[in-house]
Amino acid sequence: MSAFAREGGIYSLSLTIDEAHILINLVEQLLELLGEGDFHPHYDESDTFAHLMAQLRAASEEITVPEDPVLLRLLPNAYADPEAAADFRRFTEPTLRMKKKRILMEVRSALEVIVEGGEAGVVPDLNAENWLLAINDLRLALSVRLEINPESYELFEALSEDDPQKAIYAVYFWLGWLQGSLLTLLSGG
Repeated sequence: MSAFAREGGIYSLSLTIDEAHILINLVEQLLELLGEGDFHPHYDESDTFAHLMAQLRAASEEITVPEDPVLLRLLPNAYADPEAAADFRRFTEPTLRMKKKRILMEVRSALEVIVEGGEAGVVPDLNAENWLLAINDLRLALSVRLEINPESYELFEALSEDDPQKAIYAVYFWLGWLQGSLLTLLSGG
């Protein structure tokens, strides 16, 4: 079973091949939703000129409040006032989307190494903060789709084993366990 580990200041994650496939699938779905369907960055974010041009291009485009509830959860309004929220969104959303996509691409690339090996493996020397952000976004997306509430665990327990929803809930709770284990390591536990 999956487990984060820390040796000194180096973090790693052990995964089965099935767990790696599940994470890749979730990451790709979220990348698709964020608008990165080809799974390749459009430019190197370290290229300051390209980054500036992308920001200028995005600032000139009309950016609206996302209709998809998952995107609205991941990219919420910052203000209740619609005009202030629209201004804030116009200047921050492109950069936030790029950061989320870059982190998800990093996670996907690390997971591909395990999948290409065809068996359980370890993601070595991972950026723990980025993995925490990615897992959090994946959990948020699933929580919106599953309409998670305080009674959700009881609903999960009551589902029959052949109910397809049972597996999705299990993935959501597994991500929570992963997130908690990484937080414990990051906090010195």
